[in-house]
Amino acid sequence: MEPMDAWERPDGYWLGTSPSYPDSPGWSEQEQKEVAALRERERELASAIVTHPFWSEVAGPGRPDARSQLKHTLERGDGEGQEAA
Repeated sequence: MEPMDAWERPDGYWLGTSPSYPDSPGWSEQEQKEVAALRERERELASAIVTHPFWSEVAGPGRPDARSQLKHTLERGDGEGQEAA
């Protein structure tokens, strides 16, 4: 994130928040590297999920229900179908 100058919001907007915002120093080089690494990992995991063979086994109209069931797998605690990416 690039450094940003201080600014003040116009009256009447975002009630309940501060009307002025101080200078932002931006992210350090280390923070930028960490964010880039996290975003890359997110892309890898998203790709693994989207291309997983599970989705080819589910018919198109049944995918929303299958997705909902998959989202709650961890809540069930049975571990069925869980794999590390």
